[in-house]
Amino acid sequence: MFSRLEFFITETFVSMRRHPAMAFAATICIAASLFVAGIVGLIVLNVNYATDTTLNRVRFNVYFQPEITRHEAWVAYKRILAIERVDEAQFIPKEKSPFWLKYQKNHPDTKNLLNRNPLPDSVVVKARDLEDIKALKMGMLEWEEVRSVRDTPDLIQKLINFSQAVKQSGIIIGIILIVLSLVIIHHTIELTLYARRREMFIMGLVGATPATIALPFLLEGIVYGLFGAGVALGVLAPLYRFAAQKITANFGFALLTKGSEITHGILVVLIAGVVLGFIGSVVSVLKYLRTPKSRLTNA
Repeated sequence: MFSRLEFFITETFVSMRRHPAMAFAATICIAASLFVAGIVGLIVLNVNYATDTTLNRVRFNVYFQPEITRHEAWVAYKRILAIERVDEAQFIPKEKSPFWLKYQKNHPDTKNLLNRNPLPDSVVVKARDLEDIKALKMGMLEWEEVRSVRDTPDLIQKLINFSQAVKQSGIIIGIILIVLSLVIIHHTIELTLYARRREMFIMGLVGATPATIALPFLLEGIVYGLFGAGVALGVLAPLYRFAAQKITANFGFALLTKGSEITHGILVVLIAGVVLGFIGSVVSVLKYLRTPKSRLTNA
């Protein structure tokens, strides 16, 4: 058991020692790709964080018809609370309307001229998701009890458009980097296989199974991925920490520096490195195993 494990580990690093330039190039390519992908991922995380923070402040006001009773307005308020996409709602009696209170404060001499408060009861609504606001507004406007719905549509739409644009750009850049890394790893392992083709042919003649021949190269790709991910994280972490401190000090905006999102991001980079290295080496090894042995020995 241990002798086989030692053999696989030794064989994994044989080609890396024999071809250090290729190993270095593959590792740096993965590191660069994961570094850029990490930057893109951090941008997306912080955009989502900023969007969620803004969402917690975004509300829209539902104004009831002036002629309905307080009881009818309260029933409509309870109906709003029961909507699944509503996170929270606050009933505002017309006597406590901020517009009415502001009017009374600014015009103390004329407030008694009005026989009654002309403003309707209202509800301040917070949606669970920023993109639910439009649907909620359209639905509530169809209620008989509702006279109007007001919010800040320009701000909401701009936030939605910006968040979606950043996410889509991140996906496109990520796909490009993944393809680039796979191509580099594939060619690195393929050159290693070509350099050791006769040695592996002899191993096959003496009874080595395809799995025994292929496993060291699969492990080699994984090692490239781990090393690349380690380098990327080693460079990205201090740079991001420095940038977060500068942005907070100069602009007063706090970036994500703790929490499950950052931990998940680190794990994603490590797993991405392993997966990229494994897939890149699998493609090369499968291509080798399907190549006729006569072509390998005569090459």
